[in-house]
Amino acid sequence: MKKLRYKRVIMVIVVFLLIVGIISYMYAKRSRYYEYQGTVTTYIGTYQQDEKIYTFDLKGFQIDEQYYLSLNDLYNWFVIQDEDAKVYVDYGKHTMVYQFNQEIYYIDFGRDEIKYNNDCINVNKNNQHIYVSHKNIYLSVSFIEKILLKSENNIKIENKNAIIS
Repeated sequence: MKKLRYKRVIMVIVVFLLIVGIISYMYAKRSRYYEYQGTVTTYIGTYQQDEKIYTFDLKGFQIDEQYYLSLNDLYNWFVIQDEDAKVYVDYGKHTMVYQFNQEIYYIDFGRDEIKYNNDCINVNKNNQHIYVSHKNIYLSVSFIEKILLKSENNIKIENKNAIIS
């Protein structure tokens, strides 16, 4: 019968604990997104600028008295503000990139985070989420007004209309 060598046994235990630690870390940091399964309503978005009235469709829904609007559709409003605005969506990395006015916003719907100007806002801390439904990304109106519109514009939803003022 061979004698156990304690150095080998300790090395096996350390390697095993290291592998368990790596797997635990990867599990804790995994991306998971929230998919909305309910009905999505189409609102008519209106905006007035330079004596012109612009209209476009906005998809959205309501959860717990909080409205969520599609960032994919809200891109139409940003094009009115800045013709060079761009939006990229990478579903593999669970990220949507809004680029306009020399600012870049990273909306990480896999981790419920919005990153911009070396700042990171966790949407989940306010008991809200970034939802995905039919390849559209939905964010609450309060975060849209606060972050993307910089509290300069408001979105009022009345009946089937979304008025940006």
